[in-house]
Amino acid sequence: MPSDTSRSERTMRILMVAENISLRLSGETIVPWHYMLEFLAAGHDLRVLCHVRVREHLRADLPPEIFARIAFAEDTRLQRCLSTLERVLPHRMHDLIVNQLIAVLSQFRMRAIARTVIAEHAIDVVFQPAPIAAKAVSALFDLGCPVVIGPMSGGMDLPPGFRRLDGPAVRAAIAVARGASHLLHRLIPGKRRAAALIVANDRTRAALPATDGPRIHYLMESGVDLKRWPMRPARRDTAHADADPRVCFIFCGRFVDWKGIGYLVRAFAPLAREGGVRLDLVGDGELFAAVADQVADARLDGDVVLHGRLSVDDYMALLHETDVFVTPSLRECGGMAMMEAMAIGLPVIGVDWAGAAQYASPACALLVRPASEDALIAGLTRAMRTLRDDAALRAAMGLAARRHLEQQGLGWDTKAAEVLTILSQAVAEYRGESHALSSRAVPKRAPAPGTDQTLLGA
Repeated sequence: MPSDTSRSERTMRILMVAENISLRLSGETIVPWHYMLEFLAAGHDLRVLCHVRVREHLRADLPPEIFARIAFAEDTRLQRCLSTLERVLPHRMHDLIVNQLIAVLSQFRMRAIARTVIAEHAIDVVFQPAPIAAKAVSALFDLGCPVVIGPMSGGMDLPPGFRRLDGPAVRAAIAVARGASHLLHRLIPGKRRAAALIVANDRTRAALPATDGPRIHYLMESGVDLKRWPMRPARRDTAHADADPRVCFIFCGRFVDWKGIGYLVRAFAPLAREGGVRLDLVGDGELFAAVADQVADARLDGDVVLHGRLSVDDYMALLHETDVFVTPSLRECGGMAMMEAMAIGLPVIGVDWAGAAQYASPACALLVRPASEDALIAGLTRAMRTLRDDAALRAAMGLAARRHLEQQGLGWDTKAAEVLTILSQAVAEYRGESHALSSRAVPKRAPAPGTDQTLLGA
């Protein structure tokens, strides 16, 4: 391991390991994407290791000089066989058990590749930002350099009034998976032997494997690119003559039960009957057809628009003609789509449970307590009616939303700088040096490369 302290004060050789890195998949895959670009923009020598399934995404969306820094791991025959069980198991059970087993096998394949990359490029520190689940195991141990894992989140259940969304078999699978995680972390001790673990909150820390070894740092896992999502002008000041005059609400995310889309449609129906409103639903997933049927059965076709997945440009254009972002999710650790809407100046309606409650504030969000299905639906209706009827309140909350993100340091550039400090501290402690990386020592930032290829609503 190099011991040139002067070099360590200026740059680090970092290996980032994350199975999926993409702007085209689910929210978790976006996290390592932003760290990748921010670390490179800050002048650090970054190498990346991920799964071959995202190779073509990255080849299309990245400049060749960045793509050349990425190594890829492929599935084994056993992993491919296990993946076919998705056809016969409930989605949640497959996700909790089979996918986790596949992920463990991937971890060990990536560990072997990581050893080669570390030796070839004299890596100073390994950074694993995903998976973000605190109970997910990490096989990144005994690599000859410090390992930092996180920011992690998770350890979340549905609100008590909604536990029935997970049937008995799924609840049993959750209990088994969580119980087995303690044994798995002893057998696969990446997190127990890490130099540092980064957690989003105390709930996440409590979900970690029992260990006294790693340093624990606190940093929320989600973020937003405040440059890519600039504050928009007031909607009514820029509206075209043919623009929809209705007050427009929008949801963006995967169509799965715990996102609460069915409750949102039911809550929106009374407002639709009153007139003057529209609801845009962006995304796709296993419940897309069921939601489409629900909209048709309620005769809301003219007031609820299902867009499917949209390119980032189309989604941003739609957001600019929207008045309120609604996130009825019942098991949301983060909320990057919500934060993008906040960044451009939209007020939020959400559920007072975890994600929205952690990332928003009363100044910019109306949060509904999920005491029961009826209470949630009535609360969403009431909140939408409140913002439909008060343009001044919408404007004030929209300004507060952007200001909240800036004041809380939730931009990716700020978050990446904090992680870099943690990485530098881990390197210094591993070498027995004092931690000396300051903001003055980091090279001047270059513009982070962007892309126009993103698909929203995954």
